[in-house]
Formats: sequence, C-alpha cells, structure tokens
Amino acid sequence: MKTMLAALGISALASCFSLAVQAPAYAAAVEINFATAYAADNFQTQNLQWYAEEVTKASAGRLTMKVHPAGSLIKPADIFAGVRSGKAEAGEVIMSSLAKENPLFGMDALPFIVSGYDDAQRMWEASRASIEKALAERGLQLLYAVPWPPQNLYSRKPISTVQDFKGLRMRAYNPATERIAELVRATPVTIQVVDLANAISTEKLDLMLTSSWTGVETKAWTKLQHYYKVNAWIPKNIVFINKKIFDKLDVDTQKKMLELAEVAEQRGWKLSRNSDKDYENLLAANDVSVSTMDSYIRQYLDRIGETLAREWLKQAGNDELKVLLKYTTDRSMNQASAK
Repeated sequence: MKTMLAALGISALASCFSLAVQAPAYAAAVEINFATAYAADNFQTQNLQWYAEEVTKASAGRLTMKVHPAGSLIKPADIFAGVRSGKAEAGEVIMSSLAKENPLFGMDALPFIVSGYDDAQRMWEASRASIEKALAERGLQLLYAVPWPPQNLYSRKPISTVQDFKGLRMRAYNPATERIAELVRATPVTIQVVDLANAISTEKLDLMLTSSWTGVETKAWTKLQHYYKVNAWIPKNIVFINKKIFDKLDVDTQKKMLELAEVAEQRGWKLSRNSDKDYENLLAANDVSVSTMDSYIRQYLDRIGETLAREWLKQAGNDELKVLLKYTTDRSMNQASAK
C-alpha cells in the first residue's frame, strides 16, 4: 500500500512538474516587432498598425505585435535582410526594391503595363503565389501587399502629341526612368527625391513620373501645372514575417494572422485609392490641370511599356514569364469582355 501511494505520489509530482514547465511556454505571449520605413501617419503604416492591433486582440494574449515606424527599429535599406536574419520578427518593404533578389519582385514597377488599380489587382492575383514561394525560399512568410498611388505624368506644358516629349528635360532617378526618357526622346535629368522640390521650383525639369502624393509634398504646382493620369506603374509594399517564427505559432494563431492579413490587404487597397483621390483633389485645388492622357499617346506609352517588358524578360526566367503571360492574358480577356 505504501509502495502504491509512493508511486502515485511520484506520478502526481511528475504531472505537476510537467504542467509547471509547459504552462509558462503557453502563457507567455510571443512578441512580434514590425520594422517599417514609413512615417506613423502614412496610410501604409496606419494600416499595418491596425493589423497589429487586430491580431494581438484576436490571439487572446498568445501574441503581441508592435509597429516601429520611420526606420526606428532597422534602417529602411536593411529591413528585408534584418527580418531574414532575425533582427526583427517581421517587416514591410516596397517590393520592387527587391528586384535584384528576384526579377519577379520588380514586375509591378514595369511601366505602362497597367492602366489602373483594377489592372494592378489582376497583376497581384497573377503573381501572388509565385511571390509567396519566392519569399518562402528566403525564409519569409508573406502576410499581405498594398499598393501605393499610381505614378503619373507631370508636365510644364500640355502634351498633345508624342512629338511634344522630344527634347524636354525628364526626371530620372533609376535605370528604368532613364530608359523611359530615352524612348520618348526626352532628355533624362538625374534628380533624387530629396532634391525634387528645389529642382521643380528652380525649373530644372519639364517632366516627371511620380505619384499624386509626391506632387503635393513637393508643391509641383509652382511650375508643373499639367498632371496626366497615365498610371505608369503601381508599386506595392509587402508585409512579411520570419517563417521560423511563424511556423512555431499554433495553427489557430497562424490561421487568425492570415485571415486578418486578408482583411488588411483589402482595407489597404481602399486606402490607397482614397488617398490618391484626396491628393489629386489637392493638386486641382492648386490650379493643376488633372486629366487623362489622349488615347493615341496612351497607346504610344503602352508600346514603350512592351519594349521595357521584353528587356525585363531577358533577365527573367520561366516563372517570371509565366506570371507575366498570365497577367497579360487575364487583362486581354477582361478588355475583350468589356467591349
């Protein structure tokens, strides 16, 4: 009897010890720190903050998320590598900045192959699975993606024919924008964003491709009073988490994270559309002529986009080709059904 009681006592003690060891691991909340380059009042950061709060609440204390804006946790250029190496659990970057990692990441910055947000959505749907795979190969789990407002054309003078581009000084800040200037027969002038407001006010350029937000920030209306909605490209931010950390979470928490990521993505696309409208209204309020581009000139720009896409494909592989073909096929079918 004593032996039996002793055995039961040892068993009970072992059970208690096991529970004592397991309880803190379950009870302690996992902390996820998001590194982002953008200011706290930017719509992308606000959307990420809402997502973090929603996941924290939905996890019932198993997970806490904190957003570190304006490069305060990791320098903007180091966020992608920093999350991969574990300096932060999660992060947000503009996807096209990773084009050297994989040409697929730069596809949404190919000019003149989308005509607006609907096309940008189709491109994302065509590329999402491949991008998710490419991130997974680099130890990252994709959460969601949200676009910036479209890159549109600002000009000092009206652009009525394709000949009007010839000889104008066009802002260039990377190889792609320099190539666009060459193809429209403008003169590329290298101007980085930090110098852009001064370059506009001192009349150092005649044309530029940038967003409605940048136009407002730089007070483009002082010299560039024509704004054409060409939707040259619509770049996206991607939000991701270190895959080792994600895989350690319980299945229910993973499911909630991905479900709420889908909500954040849908909300973010709406925020982007709405902010673009607000900024365009500010441009118009400052006497900037806001209009669409002549259809013939738009077709001319589309052909330039096709040229740049062919040049891009020379660097790309079969996966990138399949994604681009899927997008262009879906877009063509949509255009045909709309007629």
